Amino acid sequence: MVDLKSTASILSYEKNLEEQHKRAGRSVGVIAILFMSFRTLGVIYGDIGTSPLYVLSAIFPDPPEDARDVIGICSLIFWSLTIVPMIKYVFIVLRADDNGEGGTFAFYSILNKYSGLSVNGESRSDDNSIVRYDTSSTHSFKQPNLIARYKLIQNALLIIVLFGSSLVMSDGLLTPAVSVISAVEGIAIKAPSLETYIVPISCAIIVLLFLAQRFGTNKVGDWFAPIVFLWLVTIASTGIWNITKHPDILRSFNPYNIFDYFIRNKGLGFNSLGGVLLSITGVEALYADLGHFNRISIQLSFPLFVYPTLTLAYLGQGARIILDPSIVKPNAFWNSVPDNDLIYWITFVFATLATIIASQAMISATFSLVHQAVQLECFPRVKIIHTSKVLEGQIYIPEINYFLMIIIVIICIVFKESANLTNAYGVAVGSVMVITTILTSITICVVWKLPIILSITFLLIFGIIDLSFLISTLRKIHEGGWFTLLLAFIICLIMIIWKWGSRLKFQHALKSKTKLEHIFVNDDEPDKGDEEMIEKDVSIDPSSKIAIGEMEPSNELVDGNSTTKEMNFGEIKIRKGVNKSQIRLASSGFQVSRLPGIGMFYNEVAFGVPLTFRHFIQHFPAVPQILIFITIRPVAIPYVGDDDRLVVRKVSNYDGCYNIIARYGYMEKISQGQEFVKKMLESIHKFDPTHEGLLENSNHVTYVVSQQQLHPKLNASWLKRLLIYCYVFLVNNSRQLYGNWNIPIEDVVDVGMKIAL
Repeated sequence: MVDLKSTASILSYEKNLEEQHKRAGRSVGVIAILFMSFRTLGVIYGDIGTSPLYVLSAIFPDPPEDARDVIGICSLIFWSLTIVPMIKYVFIVLRADDNGEGGTFAFYSILNKYSGLSVNGESRSDDNSIVRYDTSSTHSFKQPNLIARYKLIQNALLIIVLFGSSLVMSDGLLTPAVSVISAVEGIAIKAPSLETYIVPISCAIIVLLFLAQRFGTNKVGDWFAPIVFLWLVTIASTGIWNITKHPDILRSFNPYNIFDYFIRNKGLGFNSLGGVLLSITGVEALYADLGHFNRISIQLSFPLFVYPTLTLAYLGQGARIILDPSIVKPNAFWNSVPDNDLIYWITFVFATLATIIASQAMISATFSLVHQAVQLECFPRVKIIHTSKVLEGQIYIPEINYFLMIIIVIICIVFKESANLTNAYGVAVGSVMVITTILTSITICVVWKLPIILSITFLLIFGIIDLSFLISTLRKIHEGGWFTLLLAFIICLIMIIWKWGSRLKFQHALKSKTKLEHIFVNDDEPDKGDEEMIEKDVSIDPSSKIAIGEMEPSNELVDGNSTTKEMNFGEIKIRKGVNKSQIRLASSGFQVSRLPGIGMFYNEVAFGVPLTFRHFIQHFPAVPQILIFITIRPVAIPYVGDDDRLVVRKVSNYDGCYNIIARYGYMEKISQGQEFVKKMLESIHKFDPTHEGLLENSNHVTYVVSQQQLHPKLNASWLKRLLIYCYVFLVNNSRQLYGNWNIPIEDVVDVGMKIAL
């Protein structure tokens, strides 16, 4: 007999064990989130966390005469931290993620995606099918919107995004300078004789920081979070110590003090907003660095730890200023540190390390922005080195690194003091905040599909706040703010010219495309039996997404827009017996030899035969046995899965001739090496299993790329000629297109051509 008691006990035990496993899984998940939240301290909050070093000194260039002014400023700082980083960024903007990625280009990506647009001018519906949404902030694209219908709106959106990215890059130049100098200035408080060495020491730290970039941040990344954690604990403890000396500073939590401050000071009070803005510098990092972590980790770390520690630090400095207004000269922060040598020098060490981390965060963000811009064809090609085998986002760009180092050292020498740099610093942050508000309001309507009244409300509330900060900083533009705007304008102009020139080249390639039938002829007539279409079963993984085109009876080029479909089942149609392996040139009648190996001709257009091939075949009437016309397509998503990487088509019915589209996200490294070739041939074999010897040719690959000499047309206007000459200058001074593609240089053949744009 079955022992029911034993059976019930076993079932009860198994049920309890299952519940324990679930609870353990939840516990592990909670611990992982908490640990990730801790790690955000070392990457995201370096900039905003070091702002207490210089904010109150920038707001009060002279000792304040009224304690109510100090309370009003501290109230402004508290509510600014609450409204902008906390409410706007942490709980609203972070929801505008692009498959987990953030930043200005993420806005561009999702807005393009939901408008059915392509990043390189060639709109294809099959690119939209590879996007997968897992967050609650996304909806599927259904019908054309205003962005899709009007070219003017598309261009305006692109310019806004490029200018916003340029401002973040220019901000990346000022952050290391202002942060490091403000920390090193602490030497002069305890050792006045070293004051003349502040700038040289700051420059030395910056040079060492940039020289260390080539080793990658992964080697020191584990140390970042504990250092910033100790730094924030230190300034919060100092703040509490100062608050106990003058508890009346806690009145700053009352927003009435803000209105009282503005009423009493009128125009001078509005000017103070430029200094208050410095307390929230680094908010762009909350969004830009989203891809390194996740939304929940940031939504935990900022409200629960960063926000209260910064509040205590600012209130503590305010309390000390009320007791002794003279401490604002030369630096309110360092004069508010307890008068104890050990505490002072420990604070100095943590401040220096924290400012280095803040600088590192902005340098890494600049590298990431440049990388994304290159992938989206918005920036000249540069050498990109991946410093981590585990973390894809950790990159190093030598040209940008040394350019930043030289410019930042010059900035330190010219401006000399952190107070001089803060005037230039706020303009970039205020401008980025306004652009983020505009893009978020568009996202609320276009992407999240919420009522337009919510989009307008968001734009009005946060737009007024951001514009107030920006206008306040613009009033000091003659004191240094011009530098940031000028630098951002130059970077933006470079990106606009590059994007414009790339589109012009693409349009020329589109007009110059041809068909293989216009290049080759075949005298052999096919038999009637050859016209027969047969059905053939092919074993294909149902999850595979290799796009194929059905072969039509005519020899017309298969257009992917009309005949391409996704292969989700194991049945394809194959033309039987048409032999076009023996071909000759239509122009000269020369016989074309078929050589062993694979020839990959890179094509800017996803269909048709590139001008490179036509130019090549006219001089060398020989083609490889396997002829591939390949297009590298950047798509407006961060990453593309392996199943969606390749689109494979047959070029008419010529033996061994294929069109390939290789799709890459803007956060990915383009790789065309041996591993890619192997996967490509496997995909071709699934599409065309009748072709034998594909995999055997994988070691004999020739990469044929175009080496173009660009020049303006004779009838071009003077403005267009000037822009083309600027674009040509950028092309000539940028890296080769395939320089970062992991292609063996000895297997590359350059085909030179002159192109009039």
